[in-house]
Amino acid sequence: MVSAPEPDTTNLNTNNNLNLDTVNIAVFGIDGRSDIEGDRSDTIMIVSLDFKDGSIKVTSVMRDLLVQIPATNNTNQSFDKINASYSYGGPELTVKTLNQNFDLNITDYVVVNFDAMVDIVDTLGGVEINVKNQEVLDWTNKYIDDVNDKVGRKDPYLTAIGPQTVTGVQALAYARNRYSDNDYERTQRQREVVEQIVKKAFNVDILTDVNLLTKVYPYIKTTLSVKEITTYTKAYLASTNKQFLEFRVPTDQFVRDDMINSVSYVVPTSLADNAIALHSFIYGSQQTTPTDGTTSSPDNSSSTNITSNTNSSTSTDTPYVPTDGLLKISAAISSYVGY
Repeated sequence: MVSAPEPDTTNLNTNNNLNLDTVNIAVFGIDGRSDIEGDRSDTIMIVSLDFKDGSIKVTSVMRDLLVQIPATNNTNQSFDKINASYSYGGPELTVKTLNQNFDLNITDYVVVNFDAMVDIVDTLGGVEINVKNQEVLDWTNKYIDDVNDKVGRKDPYLTAIGPQTVTGVQALAYARNRYSDNDYERTQRQREVVEQIVKKAFNVDILTDVNLLTKVYPYIKTTLSVKEITTYTKAYLASTNKQFLEFRVPTDQFVRDDMINSVSYVVPTSLADNAIALHSFIYGSQQTTPTDGTTSSPDNSSSTNITSNTNSSTSTDTPYVPTDGLLKISAAISSYVGY
């Protein structure tokens, strides 16, 4: 495992008024293929560890999401796809971008080479996925050829639609598949595989656990110390109410696909309302305050099987209200695309 230097937390635009019982960590999946141009993060997730109820909450951030990317020493502030921030300034700039556009307090990150999924899944004895239709099956099999070629394996094609246990190569192909439908479904497949990995990883014997860590470490770069990783793992294992909850931003309610200068973007129709929905998912607020000044709970339902926090109605957390800075960014994005 490669230890990344501790980031300068004074320069990450963190919101320091959030509940400290929940730790937010950015996870970036990097496509290890040598034929891929540039180093934009292929997958962006926010993993939230809730020490109040023992849950792990995973939020997918769509890589084509239009956001405001902060300026760096070499680049100006810009409106661009969020995965471009990784190319402009590495994981630290992407963390800063997430904090600035969603009012978060992320200071740590984990960068994982996608190849790690092959060894992780195989060490766990496979994971279960649900292939929804023939199109997903066909494209997953095409990706299996690509993954096999890259990692030097000869794993077979999938032969059926529906729930099934798959190998590491098959799981990675399933998660990477982006042509059978759209990126909304792709991020759901990624969360599906991650959920299965987490559930199996916390129920294996010590020998398998040690073997798993040995396989995973070479693929990981992180700002987290071994002590922090151990502390978070122990806290989760000690919980009597373990849950795995998933979400995606932008939500279906506040998004549209659009072309800007002949380039396809996922555009938030209201970045502020997406931030409200995200905070409600992570922190389980009783209510939120939308940008129109009324009080309500956001609609977190989604056609991509996003799971909302069922404990939100009993939370005592202070309702989240977007900061003035976020409201300005939200308005600037709407102005930029002409909404």
